[in-house]
Amino acid sequence: MPTLTWKDNRLPADDVAPWDTTLLFVGATTPLSEMISSSVKWGNDNATAKNLMIYCHGSSGYMAICKEGIQLKDVPKLAPLSPFFDTVSIHACEVAKGNAGRAFCTKMAQVLAAPVAAAVGLQINTGVQTIWGQIDDEKYDGDYFVHDPSGARSAAQRSR
Repeated sequence: MPTLTWKDNRLPADDVAPWDTTLLFVGATTPLSEMISSSVKWGNDNATAKNLMIYCHGSSGYMAICKEGIQLKDVPKLAPLSPFFDTVSIHACEVAKGNAGRAFCTKMAQVLAAPVAAAVGLQINTGVQTIWGQIDDEKYDGDYFVHDPSGARSAAQRSR
């Protein structure tokens, strides 16, 4: 499945991206609107089922990516992306933690009309220094939840 990966440029860039990924490095000065418009262009250029993978710093109900960051009030701005993604995986610390995290991820799933997976604990970007490289990077550290557009949330899952 083709993947668009948003990667905050404040994270180390020494890891390996999955073979089917297009990497969009997002700077601390990149406006959210620019990140969205670049992603819409990518979506229009790729006609098959797609995954959005997000690597950034985070906290409960917040992703530290782009100039503004993304919190609950910003999630509706992602609506232009809804036709392009079948799944979303957020690899950021604690984004799904607590009531704020659950509300954030559920709203994102509803706006994007796609399940959103995110973790409740701290995450470690393993990079190429591990034996498994990018396969390891696609996993979560500790518990994570999948938030469905219907509002349902999976039981805690663990990939490590």
